[in-house]
Amino acid sequence: MDSGLRIMVRRALLAVPLLLVSGMASAQAGAIDPGADSSGPAVERHGYPLGAGFNLGGYSAAEVADYLGDDPAMTLRSLSLLLSWQGQGRWSFFSEVEGENLFTINADQLGMRYDGDSDHDLDIGLERFYVDYAWSDALQFRIGKFLTPIGRWNVIHAAPLTWTTSRPLITESTFPTNATGAMVHGVLPIGERTLEWALYASPGEELAPEHDSNPFKEAYGLRLDFDVGYGLQLGASAVEFEQTHDAGEHKTLYGVDFLWQYLDYELSGEWAYRVRTRGDDSADERGAYIQAVAPIVGSLFGVARYESFNPSGSDPGLNLYIGGLAWRFHPGWVTKVEYRFATDNGVDEPEGWLGSISVLF
Repeated sequence: MDSGLRIMVRRALLAVPLLLVSGMASAQAGAIDPGADSSGPAVERHGYPLGAGFNLGGYSAAEVADYLGDDPAMTLRSLSLLLSWQGQGRWSFFSEVEGENLFTINADQLGMRYDGDSDHDLDIGLERFYVDYAWSDALQFRIGKFLTPIGRWNVIHAAPLTWTTSRPLITESTFPTNATGAMVHGVLPIGERTLEWALYASPGEELAPEHDSNPFKEAYGLRLDFDVGYGLQLGASAVEFEQTHDAGEHKTLYGVDFLWQYLDYELSGEWAYRVRTRGDDSADERGAYIQAVAPIVGSLFGVARYESFNPSGSDPGLNLYIGGLAWRFHPGWVTKVEYRFATDNGVDEPEGWLGSISVLF
C-alpha cells in the first residue's frame, strides 16, 4: 500500500506528536470544542453530569420485524452507554460500549440469543474509545478507536438519530465501520462557508474487535464535507485498506454523499464503490441510496428510500424500496415503522414490515 493517499496521510500524521507536545506547553485555560463526532452533542443534551467534567449518556432501541416467510419477532436490538469527559483546557475523552441483540421473542423462542447459527447473536463490544486534543477549531487530533468517517450514515448511525430502523446496505459491510489509530481533523472557514476535513490512519490491530467482524488490518483515508450554503452539504470519502481476514487483498473505496435540508424537509444520499486489486470486476462492490423526509403533521414525518446494491462475488445486485413513518413524539424519543420490498433480490435481503422505538438518554 505505497500509494499517494497513504503517503499523504502518513506525512500529515507524523506531525501529530510534535504538535501535541507543543500544544501542551502553550495551552490556555478555557474549554474548547473538542470536535467530537455526531454523538458528542447528543450526550451533552441528554446525558447526566457526573462531576469533574464527566458525562454519562446512552441510547437504546427495540425492534419488531414481520418479514415475509419468517415468524414475527421482537428484539432488544441495542443498548449503548456513552461516557465523555471535557476538561478545562483542550483535552477531551469519549467512549461507547454497545450491547446488541440482547434478547429476542418470537413464535418459537423466548430469551437470550446464544445460538451460533443465528444472525442475531448477543454481542457486547467497544464501539468507540478515543482521546481528543483541540489545537483550534481548524486543527484537532484524535487517537484511539473511532467510527470510520466514510459517508454520513456511519457516523450518525445511533437509532434515535436516524430516520429508518434499517441502515442502507452500502454502509453495512462494504467497509469496516470502526478504525483504531490516529486522526487529524477540523473545520476550516472558507469565506462564509465551512469545510470539515479529516485524515486518518489505522496502521495495526483494532482495539477490542467484535468477534464476527473483519476489521482494518491497515487503512489510510480522507474525508471532506463542504457546506455549500442554502442548506446543502457535499461530501467525499476515499480510503485504501486491507482487512484482517483478507490477507494480502488490497482494497480502495471511493464515495460521495450529500445532505440538503429546508425547513423540516430533508434529502440525502450516498454512493460508494469499492475496488479490489485481485480478481475481475465481479470482485468489486458498489451501491447507493437516496432518502427523502417530509413533515406530515406535528412531529410525524414520512420517509422514503431507494437503494441499489451490487455486492462482490457472483450474486446479482438488488433494488430495495423502503417507505415508512417516523414519529419524534418527545425529545430524544422516536418511533419508526417501514415496509421494505425488493426486486432482483439476489442477496436475499429481508422484505416486509419493520418497526422500532428508540430513546436517547
